[in-house]
Formats: sequence, structure tokens, C-alpha cells
Amino acid sequence: MPMLLAGVATSQSVVDNSQSQPSAVTTSQTLNVTDVSGATTGVTDSTGNTLTGAVTSGTLAVTSSQSLTGNVTSSSQLNVVTYTGSATLNTASTGNTSDVETVTGGGAVTGTLTQTVGAVNVLATNSVSAGGAQTQAGSISTGTQAIANSQGFTTDSSPVTVTTNQSSAAITDAEDGGTLTYTSGMAAFSAAAVSNNLTGSGSGGASQTINATQTDTGARTQAGEYAYFGNAQTPQAASTASDNNITISNDGGSLNVVDSQTNTAYTQAETQLSSYEFGAAQASAYAVGNSVLAASAGPYTGVDNTQTNSGGVVATSSFTGNNGYDTASSATAMGNAATGYACSDCGGVISVSNTQINTGGVSATSSIDIAASNRSVTGTASAVGNTATFYVSKPSH
Repeated sequence: MPMLLAGVATSQSVVDNSQSQPSAVTTSQTLNVTDVSGATTGVTDSTGNTLTGAVTSGTLAVTSSQSLTGNVTSSSQLNVVTYTGSATLNTASTGNTSDVETVTGGGAVTGTLTQTVGAVNVLATNSVSAGGAQTQAGSISTGTQAIANSQGFTTDSSPVTVTTNQSSAAITDAEDGGTLTYTSGMAAFSAAAVSNNLTGSGSGGASQTINATQTDTGARTQAGEYAYFGNAQTPQAASTASDNNITISNDGGSLNVVDSQTNTAYTQAETQLSSYEFGAAQASAYAVGNSVLAASAGPYTGVDNTQTNSGGVVATSSFTGNNGYDTASSATAMGNAATGYACSDCGGVISVSNTQINTGGVSATSSIDIAASNRSVTGTASAVGNTATFYVSKPSH
């Protein structure tokens, strides 16, 4: 159960959390509709372990251990016979998740948090079957997300000093797609799979000091998007696969990130988008073994980054159509990626120690196939073993 804690101005709140989930957690949902004048919405979630801690005053000390050794799966199926006003289908599977927050007036947050996922399946699937149907109001969106471990910190004006350790041996898989005859507006389909994910957000002059270790030894992390339309004004399909991901931002205070990311898993993002007739079509696939972003609009940004990737990374994106207007396909694959930012308007400085080792193959493939006439075609394919960008600039740059 989530924990919500509040202390007095001089007190310290303490969370000592231990969670273990050895058995399977499964959800499924099927929506069969014929003629819906309004919206059709489906939300399906499965989670192994979850922790929420928050303070509005006083300090918070957290010790947390979350372990998952059972499968976590979720699936959604939408079947449309004639039409629906609009349609939204979101499906998510999460192994371990933890969120720690301080709001205005809260005190400092300290802690050690550990998340472990065994050799299990963390799987989320979405499917739309509307081969003879249309969205009458002109919009349809689907989103599928699979995350083995997720850790988040949010602070407003209070310092955060934490150590985190995330490890996954799971197959992390997000699959999304379907068929639709006609939509006059946006048709946005997406799939995202992440083995270990860490986010931090600071505001109001808060500082963050985060020491993070992420390890993925699973067989694979993959996201697949397969969307097929007859006639769509704005069809979009995107897949994102990431083994280890860290995204930390700060506004006003100092930021110090020490991280170690190791990946041996196979990473694949695949997108197939097809629309016989189209207005503006866009397909994209993004795959990365290890990724870290540390950005601060404050006096100091410190980044001590170590990344090792030995798993193969593959991104494949394709679009096929008969006739229409504008189409684009992009595929991006990276072994290790690091970005650090400091704010020149804040008098900020950046200090970086960066080590990146990639021994896995990296491949990106993009294709577009138009049978008849259209207005513009844009294709992009980018594969990089190691990439690092560190800079001091104005916030708008």
C-alpha cells in the first residue's frame, strides 16, 4: 500500500520498506463496441510492488527494498464494429515502482532504495481491431508501457540525497498496434519498454545528490509498434526501448549525479506503420542501451558517469502507403548516451567525469515505400556506439 507521511517542522519521518512479490500479477481487458457516439476509453495496469512516500514538513529518511520474482503482465483488446466517437487505450506493466516527494515547506530527503527483478516477464500488450470501422470524431490513441524497475524523486525547495540500486534480469516487452479503416484526425500509437528507469525533478532552489547504479542482465528489452490504417489524416507510430535510463533535472539548486549503468541485454525498437491514404504520416523507432541526462538551471552540475553496454541495439522503422501528402520515418540506435547541462544565466558551472564502453553491435534501419503519388518524403537513420554532450548555455538553448 502507498505510504503518505507528514511530520512537524522539527521532526523526522522514517520509512523502512521491504516488499517481495513472488507470484504473478495479471490484468486483462476487452472492449467490444459497435456504435459509440462518445468516447471509448480503456485503462489496464499491472504492478508488482509500489511505494509512495511524501512529506509536507520535517525531514524524511527512506530505506526501501523491493523484489519481484513473478511475472507481471497486462493486456487490452479493443474491437470496434462500426465506429466510435474517439478511442483511447492505455496499458502498462510495472515490476517495482517507488516515488518519493517533498512539497513546499518539506524538509530534506535522504535514503537508500533497492529494486530487483528476477528472470521473469514484464509484458504489456495493446491491440485494436477496427478493420471495418472508423473513429467518427477523428481521433484514436494507444499507449503501451512495460517497465521492470521505476524510481522517481520530486522536490520543491528541499535537498534530496539518495543512493539507488536497480537490477533486472527480466524480459521487458511492450507490444502495441492494430488496424483501423478510417480516421479524419490524429491516430497516435506508441510502445515503450524500459528495464531500469530513474527520474528526478527539483524546483524552488532545491538541490539533488543522487548516486545511482543500474544493471540489466535480462534476455531482451523490446518495444514493438505495428499500426495499419486504410485512410488516416495524421497517422503516427513510435517505439522506444531503453535498458537503463536516468533523467534528472533541477531548477535553482545544485545537481550532483554519480551513476553506473551496465547492460548485457538485447535491445530492440521496431515500428511498422502503414496507411493506404494519408495526410501527414510519421513512423519512428528509438533504441538505447544506457542513457543518462543531468540538467540544472542552478549554480553547479556535477556528472560522474560510467556506462558499459555489451548487448546488441537495433532500431527499425518503416512506413508504407499508396498515396497522400507528407511522410517521415526515423530510426535511432545508441549503445551509450550521456548529456549534461549547466545554466550560464545562473552563473552555473559543470564538472564531468565520463567513461563509456560499448562492445555490442548497433544498428538503425529506416524505410519508406510509397506506391503512388505524395508531396514529401523524409527518412532518417542514425546509429552511434557512444555519444556524450556536456555544455553550459542559456536555458532556452
